[in-house]
Amino acid sequence: MTPSPTIGERESEVHHSSGAPWGPIAVIVVAGVALRALMLGAALPVDLQSDESNYVYAAVVLERLGFFVDHQRYLWPPAHPWLVAKAIGAFGSDGLDAIRWLHVALSSVIGATTMLFAWRLFSRRAAVVAGILWAVHLPMAAYTHFLWSEPLLLALLLTALWNLLRALDAIEGSIEASIPARLIASGALFGAALYVKELPLYLVPLAGLIVFVRSWGAGPGLALNRALLVPLTAFVVVLPWTLRNVEVYDRVVLGGSTLGENAYVGVNAEYMNFDFVPLRKKRVAMGLEPIEAVSRPSFTSPPPAEEGSRTRGWPRRDDVVHVIDRQSAQLREALAYAASHPSWTLRTRIKKLSDFFTPLSFLLRSYALGNYAEESAMNGPPRGPIVVWSLALPIALLLLAAGGFFLTLPGGAGRDVVALTITYVAATSLLVAMSRFRVPIEPLIIALAAGFLAHGPATRSVPRIVGCAATVVALVGLWWVSLPETIELARMALGGAG
Repeated sequence: MTPSPTIGERESEVHHSSGAPWGPIAVIVVAGVALRALMLGAALPVDLQSDESNYVYAAVVLERLGFFVDHQRYLWPPAHPWLVAKAIGAFGSDGLDAIRWLHVALSSVIGATTMLFAWRLFSRRAAVVAGILWAVHLPMAAYTHFLWSEPLLLALLLTALWNLLRALDAIEGSIEASIPARLIASGALFGAALYVKELPLYLVPLAGLIVFVRSWGAGPGLALNRALLVPLTAFVVVLPWTLRNVEVYDRVVLGGSTLGENAYVGVNAEYMNFDFVPLRKKRVAMGLEPIEAVSRPSFTSPPPAEEGSRTRGWPRRDDVVHVIDRQSAQLREALAYAASHPSWTLRTRIKKLSDFFTPLSFLLRSYALGNYAEESAMNGPPRGPIVVWSLALPIALLLLAAGGFFLTLPGGAGRDVVALTITYVAATSLLVAMSRFRVPIEPLIIALAAGFLAHGPATRSVPRIVGCAATVVALVGLWWVSLPETIELARMALGGAG
């Protein structure tokens, strides 16, 4: 049996190979896009759900009245509503389906960059495995027939990260001519992503920090110049929207402003996960209690009542009329509440991480809600296998990704970018979490899992083995925390009564 290449040998293979495997990438991307197109055709018509309706409302106001509105409780970035508005203006009532077909097209960028990351981090073989995993990742594929902004965000965020990584490679290889262009491209794409969601806002300066550290050997001055290219370019790109917000709200807002409302939902006595909230009405009609009622009380129950103190939560600050100032006021309330209830804060943050790493998805929620018509090809015989596959795949990928990161992934710039991005996105879930919030890192999880499947463990390092084991134990523990809710939603998705 031929031994697997070592981490160092595989890193050398990546850096000195003839290039990315564009042939397999093209074939697999076409197959994955075709599957998503078939899935979209099978799913239509699909009901709007929750904030999808708010996107359409903002788009209709923009298309008909010519201005962009906030939503009283938060200010969203404009790109996704703007695209929906353009589609409605061009295609009328068919505009929403036009956006869905645009999502199918954007999935080609997501699939290609997923494979490129697997190639750069591991090998050509891993890239092919990653492409297959991406192609059959039905929970991710389902976002092409939803109206959420994730496909647009992913297409921009992944290409921003890819250019960042290639800039770091150029820095390592002293390829001076490539460095500024790659860094500027990364910053511009980060800036474009901020027009879609505010998620990358604090990731941008952290990306600049990695560039600074990796460039230190070239001298502090050059390192600083390079590091500033990413955030400054992102700022230039988002500057027109920022100036618009200064004019309208008299406040500096680089992308969106939702932090305070998320703090109200996520740092409050009442446990809330939007994977489950839309199911309440349906479960009442079925004679069932809310899914949250079956959650483990050790992680979700409010603090005990104490005389003279606000232990049952805090009210939304509707007394603050200014939408941006309300975000700040609610954030202060959340911080004060968390500080006065430290044990509650700790156990509920564990629950938030559990909600983030859940095997559930919006695809399963759509099945549970009955959003697919009875005559839809998404129903009938395919329903059971789709639900089971959509539950099992995220579990397998997360476990394999733990092995890929700790036991297979070489050190260096690739490891830095992956670790930073996954840690950053996971950290945002400590405020408010649900399955949708893990979508931005799913391609990296796929790439890591593909590396492990393609090459297996490639190290005997005790710290790495311990890190992998600890991550697996943590994942299993987090899945146990939310197991009752997972079972309830899975039963509804399969067509059961809970």
